[in-house]
Amino acid sequence: MNIPAQDEDVLLYLDVKAQEKFLPAVLKVVKDISLLCGFDKKTARGIVLATEEACSNVIEHAYGPDEEGRYQVEIKRKPGKMVVKVKDQGIPFNLGLLKEDELQQIGFRLMKAYSDDVKSKYRGKNGKEVKLIKYVPVEAVDKTGLNDTPEEVPPLTQEVTLRIMKPSDAVNLARCIYRVYGYTYPHEAVYYPELFANLVESGMVTSCVAVNPSGEVVGHLGVFIDEVGDLVGESALAVVDPRYRGRGLFPRMKKMMMSEIKRRGFKGLYSRAVTVHEASQRANVKMGAAETGFILAHSPPTAIFKKMTTKKDHLRRTVALFYIGVAPDKIQEVYLPPQHEKILKRIYKHAGLKRIYQKSDQVGKVYPDSLIHIHVLSETSSAFLRVERYGESFLKELALKVQDLCQHKIELIVLDLPLNDPVTSWMCAEIEKMGFFFSGLMPEYLQGDALRLEYLNNVPFHPDTVDVYSDFGKELFRYVVGEWQAHQKFI
Repeated sequence: MNIPAQDEDVLLYLDVKAQEKFLPAVLKVVKDISLLCGFDKKTARGIVLATEEACSNVIEHAYGPDEEGRYQVEIKRKPGKMVVKVKDQGIPFNLGLLKEDELQQIGFRLMKAYSDDVKSKYRGKNGKEVKLIKYVPVEAVDKTGLNDTPEEVPPLTQEVTLRIMKPSDAVNLARCIYRVYGYTYPHEAVYYPELFANLVESGMVTSCVAVNPSGEVVGHLGVFIDEVGDLVGESALAVVDPRYRGRGLFPRMKKMMMSEIKRRGFKGLYSRAVTVHEASQRANVKMGAAETGFILAHSPPTAIFKKMTTKKDHLRRTVALFYIGVAPDKIQEVYLPPQHEKILKRIYKHAGLKRIYQKSDQVGKVYPDSLIHIHVLSETSSAFLRVERYGESFLKELALKVQDLCQHKIELIVLDLPLNDPVTSWMCAEIEKMGFFFSGLMPEYLQGDALRLEYLNNVPFHPDTVDVYSDFGKELFRYVVGEWQAHQKFI
């Protein structure tokens, strides 16, 4: 077997025969590498257990009794985390093996319990992979002194300075997050200053902070990317200390970040605005951002806004999707599904994006194999799937993956389809027969625009719990809700 060239982040690459007798040797090496990366013995053991389950799945289920299969274990050290990949070229995962199989359920829970994140994806002719992510061992922010937020509100004349975040601001950022969310913010990395500092240093996060005269971080807005080199970022982690609300800090930070990412060569910026109130939506609209969709029941009801009451806090919360370009828009060809053509053209017009609408009279190219990227966020019970290309068995593969995710109690599945591929124009209707429904448009998201679909796994949703700010937003929200209602029969 030819071993592929490895990048400089790779600490270990093993090519192993898929036989049980070789597994202890693999796990010993994984344990040793974990300890060398700074994990304590207890955490290293957890990493080994998660890796053991991923490898055992391959050994037991990927190959037939007469096949001499192999699998690969790769360990990388990334900014702020260690990543263990288990890859194989065996049979696509058989969901039937999971049904009523308690041992398999326990194995999956072990992978999630001992990893901070678990991702999987089909790799076309290269098979499939499971990726286990563990954050580097750093100390969480000290809780001392955080539990009593001062009640006094600083005078409006107090100057608040905006600047680009430095890694050394990470502790003060964690304290600001606490003042807004307590310890309920779903992305735990913000509570680990050294980890967040690593993300800033690596360029995976670019942030703006608002600082008062005492040096406290009283506001933050970050732009996150998935991979170094991405040219479209997501605006996230927008927080303002409750003592400093009503001063217009959010639009000021947004303006600064738009200028910064434009300077860095980005094409545009996404954001997700909460719908428990209209404030963040209003701020996005005033900055020139346009609504492009809604993700119904996006967030679990665990994140608590301190000193902000919401109705029906037991329900998952919906978010509005916004997009704003920071560079001149380049006209591109898109193939729109006929059933959503009207609303998609309305979104393009609302966002000021010009497109060439090609007719879907051509079938498009279907490859021998599919390429679907999958990212599971266990802390929010969500999964995000991105289609890079359609294979001959795409619908079957997708159906199996949806069944797998639902079986493991993933509540929200988001699916992004490339609109520059003619196949999307007719494949969309087939996908919606599984229970997916229209969620929105994501400009410049998949090397071009993406159609976003959504699937809810037995999740209650009440439209009357959602507050929408603009007239166009209300029109788009009604459309998404209508599609959700129409597709309930498929679930």
